[in-house]
Amino acid sequence: MTFLSRHTFRYGDRPRSSSETGRPMRLGEDGQVLALTAIAFAVLMGFMALALDVAQFLYAKRQLQTAADAAALAGAIELSYCGGVSDCTAMQSAVKSAMNENGYSSLSFATQCAAVTGTGVKLVLNNGPCALGSADPNQGNVNYVEVTLSEQRAAFFAGVIGFPYVTLGARAEAGLDSSPDCAYILNPHAPDALLLNGNATLSATCGIIVDSDANQAAVFNGSVSVSTTGLDVVGQVLNNGNNSLNPSPTTGVSPLDNPLANLPMPAVGSCTYNNYIANGNKNVTLSPGTYCGGMILNGGNYTVTFSPGQYIMTGNMIVNGGASLVGSGVTFYFDSGSLTMNGNSHVDLVAPTSGTYAGMLYLQSGTDSSTVILNGDTSSAWQGTFYAPDAQLILNGGNKSAAYTLMVVNTLVENGQDDFAIGSDFSSLPHGKSPLKGPRANLTE
Repeated sequence: MTFLSRHTFRYGDRPRSSSETGRPMRLGEDGQVLALTAIAFAVLMGFMALALDVAQFLYAKRQLQTAADAAALAGAIELSYCGGVSDCTAMQSAVKSAMNENGYSSLSFATQCAAVTGTGVKLVLNNGPCALGSADPNQGNVNYVEVTLSEQRAAFFAGVIGFPYVTLGARAEAGLDSSPDCAYILNPHAPDALLLNGNATLSATCGIIVDSDANQAAVFNGSVSVSTTGLDVVGQVLNNGNNSLNPSPTTGVSPLDNPLANLPMPAVGSCTYNNYIANGNKNVTLSPGTYCGGMILNGGNYTVTFSPGQYIMTGNMIVNGGASLVGSGVTFYFDSGSLTMNGNSHVDLVAPTSGTYAGMLYLQSGTDSSTVILNGDTSSAWQGTFYAPDAQLILNGGNKSAAYTLMVVNTLVENGQDDFAIGSDFSSLPHGKSPLKGPRANLTE
């Protein structure tokens, strides 16, 4: 027996339309929804996959640009030491070191827009710039350093749609500040890192940097006068009294590293002299050597002449009264102790002009915090660098006729009526450049 409902189709019957039945047809709707859902899910997953690829490419691009910036700055800092030689060895080493510090130790390298062969990150160092051609206003200018980087990165998901690799690129260009810096005060968190009191005058044809982030990193009291090409302070300035600061200090600058951190200190040999003392009224000529226990130069109207070479002290050097100190090509190194100039003493000292210690007049061990005190007359000439990274330098005497004077100290204090002038004529030094690792490099593009 066969039971047929009223909607059962017999052979030859035709399906009735929705208009005939009064109800919409639902034949196969579930299958359509499932198919559309699968397609939408596949598209969504594709977009998510591409988004993951794009995100990792953008991250890698940022990393590459950071490395390019660091490499260009490192190369620009070496401009002073290349002597006009483009892409010099020191510059190449600095650029590669900066890349290594940013995690890129495997490089293929070329210079001056040459083709790069090899794998991994491809680095091209250009001094002067050439990558953009005439579109770069610094094209061919050897005062600028350009770094271009390229790296091929594998895609995680984009390879499915035909893009297995993406080439990322970065470019940076840097140059040096036109004005050198001549005084680095390196005391990261101390107040009064730079302190001028009374009617002190400090003039410089170069810049001064106060590397302290304290609220009173640089303090000016009384009626002091400061004239520089730039006074940059990591922290803040306290200006008390009727002071003349020209130009106005720039605060909140980025911290700087010690520009002489890699300078080797002289070796301390066996004692040449022990507790050397010279008394007044008789001229003295001294020879280089190791002065164990330091030296005392007592007062009187006489001249102490230092023959060229290194004077190594393992104790204090004290100059009393009206003694005059003269010498050319000399370097004083204090393994312990420091220098104290008392009274109306006079100085006419010049640092070496060649060798490892070119431009180095006064060196003090980085573990020696003994205060350096410069009293004396107003016409003295300290031509060279004072390097006492852990010590305070107090200026109570003048400096008028030195072609250049440089300072890398922990703190700097100038008192009273002192008039200290800082020059920046480095023409007597190799390549006519400052021995400090600067001036500072800036990214230009």
